[in-house]
Amino acid sequence: MAKKKRFNRTYSPKKLSTILTFVGTGILCGIVIGSFKTLIKFYSGLMLDLFAKAEGNISYSILILALFFIIGSFIYYLSKKDPNINGSGIPVIYAMLNDKLNVNSFRTLIRKFIASILTIGSGLTLGREGPSVQIGGLIGDIAHKMTKSEEDKSYFIGASAGAGLAVAFNAPMAGVLFTIEEIFKKTDRKVFLSTAITIFSAVITSDLIFGNLPALVNVPKFHVMHLKMIIHLVILGIITGLSGVFFNKIVIGSKGFFGKININPFVKYMIPFIITGLVLMVDINLFSSGESYIFFPIKGNPNLGRLIFLYFAKILLLALAFGVSIPGGSLVPLLVIGSLVGNIFASFLANIGLIDPQLILVFSMMAMCGHFSAIVRTPITAIILVLEMTGGAFNYLLGLSVVSLVSYSTAEIFKSKPFYDHLYEILIKK
Repeated sequence: MAKKKRFNRTYSPKKLSTILTFVGTGILCGIVIGSFKTLIKFYSGLMLDLFAKAEGNISYSILILALFFIIGSFIYYLSKKDPNINGSGIPVIYAMLNDKLNVNSFRTLIRKFIASILTIGSGLTLGREGPSVQIGGLIGDIAHKMTKSEEDKSYFIGASAGAGLAVAFNAPMAGVLFTIEEIFKKTDRKVFLSTAITIFSAVITSDLIFGNLPALVNVPKFHVMHLKMIIHLVILGIITGLSGVFFNKIVIGSKGFFGKININPFVKYMIPFIITGLVLMVDINLFSSGESYIFFPIKGNPNLGRLIFLYFAKILLLALAFGVSIPGGSLVPLLVIGSLVGNIFASFLANIGLIDPQLILVFSMMAMCGHFSAIVRTPITAIILVLEMTGGAFNYLLGLSVVSLVSYSTAEIFKSKPFYDHLYEILIKK
């Protein structure tokens, strides 16, 4: 009796062509999103130089306000032409996956690309990763239509959206996990293969062209923490969980708040631009998402009062931008704000002699993980993201895991909706 073949080890031309299509889509994502990151950095540098010249110079101060007004007006015009560029863009990707929105992907991609560079690079408290996820998803949709692939378009959109996050943070494994945990909310062979092929193609391409450095460079290696510190980590997880609940309430609540303001829509849209411009002329340290805050513990830590001020200021500035749906993301700001939570808690512990001040940076990094987990509700992605962002600084994952789990559980206990699910519900109800 002949033995049955258990496995088919050959690829049909159809399967091979599909794999090559995902590789090509990933390469395109790497080029476009890598360029997006580079242009934001370049434009941010120009704006910082302009703010430096405005110190004590009324002419440059007026120029900055005029520039913010012009940029705000231009983006308002773009948003009226295409509402799909508004906000982070991740809920738009969910709607495309669920066939709830009809999007002209090419036009939306161009408009989102330009608008997000202008908003983030100008110094509004917004991040690059949400737009990167949307841009990636739009590239996937375009690739699916151009290649006329017989694969379901959801694999192209979802995998390319994950590539957006992976390239934005130079974190391929976090991109894969984000796609599984947050975008598809499931995994199977097709989800995993399409996602992994697209993401690794994108990250390799981006690294070859734009450089291969972790999102946070020169983070020192962290030693294994003693188990007696676990109680501090549980408390940190509870605090970051509560901060995540507060973050969601304020940032998402800002949409309802601005919705109740009965003034001309253009005037309403200009409020975040003008207020942010004025704030930055008073305190340039509030520029953009504030990634430099993460390194406070090793570059000169401010006092507790200043840390608490920055925490509330960044949440309010982010809420200001989100309230009127200005193009830009929230993931980098929420990580930065999380690092401030960890810094505040650890600085307090250090001040009363319960921990070594050298551990403040460790607590800051773990709080980033907890904040991400509580807000986005993707605990495994949060752990791997912080690990990749720091270039593998943690050689002991128990601390990160404890903070992530406790933070997640705290947000669940308080029935805080996952951030992007909540934004998606708001989008669909419009």
